[in-house]
Amino acid sequence: MELKYLLFWLVALAGIPAATALCHFVPRFRHVMFVAMVWCTAEPDLVGINFLSREFYRAMTRGIEISLADICSISLAFVFFLDPKIRIRWFPPLAWCFTAYVVVAACSWIFAVPSLPVPEGATTVPYPLFETSLYPLFEITKILRGILLFWVVYQYGRDEKNIPVVVAAIGITATYLAFIVLYDRYALGINRVKATLGHPNTLATYMAMMATFLFAFALSANRWIKSFLILIPCALAGLCVLMTISRGGLMAMAFGMALVFCLLILRNISFKNGVLVLAGALGGTVMLAMAADTLMNRFFGEQDAEADIEYRGKYNAEARLMAEEHFFGVGPGNFSAWSWNGYAETVDPELPPGTPPHNLWFLTLGELGWPGLVCFILLWLRYYRLVVPACLIGRSGLLHTAVVAATCATLAGHLQNALQLGFRQSPLFFLNHLFLGLALAGCAGLLAQGKKT
Repeated sequence: MELKYLLFWLVALAGIPAATALCHFVPRFRHVMFVAMVWCTAEPDLVGINFLSREFYRAMTRGIEISLADICSISLAFVFFLDPKIRIRWFPPLAWCFTAYVVVAACSWIFAVPSLPVPEGATTVPYPLFETSLYPLFEITKILRGILLFWVVYQYGRDEKNIPVVVAAIGITATYLAFIVLYDRYALGINRVKATLGHPNTLATYMAMMATFLFAFALSANRWIKSFLILIPCALAGLCVLMTISRGGLMAMAFGMALVFCLLILRNISFKNGVLVLAGALGGTVMLAMAADTLMNRFFGEQDAEADIEYRGKYNAEARLMAEEHFFGVGPGNFSAWSWNGYAETVDPELPPGTPPHNLWFLTLGELGWPGLVCFILLWLRYYRLVVPACLIGRSGLLHTAVVAATCATLAGHLQNALQLGFRQSPLFFLNHLFLGLALAGCAGLLAQGKKT
């Protein structure tokens, strides 16, 4: 057994009971565990390990991923089980939507072929077979890990006293990544930074969602010092988005912050917020002006946007063909293998095979068929059906701000789902589930407050 696997099992087998006991007898340590769980989403390689790893295969998940974030979430789950003061809601909102989605994914896996041959011309693929009965396991285990994190955040976030810890966890993580970005740009000379997240577009979306979230709390804070302390990581997150030179990331952040502003400004009209918004607009303008040449080249010089969209449409066409011929799709994670085995050539003989669609919805259609796509869409529709009314009419306070912040952050992320595959990558996958759990926890907390009054 390799040393890294041995260390993992030692940490898991000894760490989960120890962390559970410490959190149970020292309740304040739960907050430390929660902050660590959020931070771990930003360091997938440093604190994670892959079992049955297939690193050469082109997919978002290339093994059964387990990380320190999972150990933290499992420990917190046990703590909630053991604490009689916490009234656990075993089946939070979205539980049945998640269940339906997992069932469809499992059906897609069951009907997936055992393996597919690697075509003779695929000289870049260093193995003879695509293991199409194995790749879905990677994706399904990630879905289950995301549901566990969602469940833990939901139980934790229903207590209004825990919301500042969530804000601190997001702020610490954003600041940590910002220092890495600044080092990469100015010490290493990297043009399009990606920090620890694997790709500039992933980093851009991750930080755009965090900046949106933090901006809501900066607006709603009732003191200058609180707004200032929250605004620092918010500004750093925005700077990181700018340094990725990601077109979608910039649009996502602007969209998310504009939504937050529209939903919260009328509830929080003050001289402080006027200064905050003015200073933010001025600082943003200065940063955009300083990076104008790079941004203009990226937006208009490097690529023909119309041709790029048309080219990406060919990958979407592959997904439609897969859904037409396979009721439950080709299996989660199997798009690349089937693309090599005929679909790319059918769409366009010149199309490079193996590249998944850059649109999350078409990727879901190809891999899970129409049942999977419908379940996935219904999950999000159900979520927004629950949180949007709370954003509009919920009583002001930390819980309401949490609902607005998390909802706007997920909406900002959706802008990228039509352009990139970031949602399937672990950091963004878990950040989305964190915001899903927090927004719904805030709704539950607001409902409980309403019943008391």
